[in-house]
Amino acid sequence: MRLLLAAALFLASLPAQAATPGAWAALDIAARKACERDILRIASRARVGDISGRVSGIGEARDSDRFYALLLTGRTANFPSQWLCLYDKRAKTATAREIEKH
Repeated sequence: MRLLLAAALFLASLPAQAATPGAWAALDIAARKACERDILRIASRARVGDISGRVSGIGEARDSDRFYALLLTGRTANFPSQWLCLYDKRAKTATAREIEKH
């Protein structure tokens, strides 16, 4: 029991590992693909262009980094469009909605 407690205390004292640039790039690729699928599901004539913003660290109280959000620009039926997409990193799914301009 003492060995288990000592191991847990040792692991808790280690600094958290920052994500590598490659890990961020892989997350961007996975999130963008899932977001594009959902955008095309709701707007079949949409063409996604660039990622214009990112939000990380979105989550529940116990899990502060479950979701990742992308702000995407593009065109729908030849009109400028912008979408906000929430990517669930556990389920590997996305929910996108068009941002309405008033």
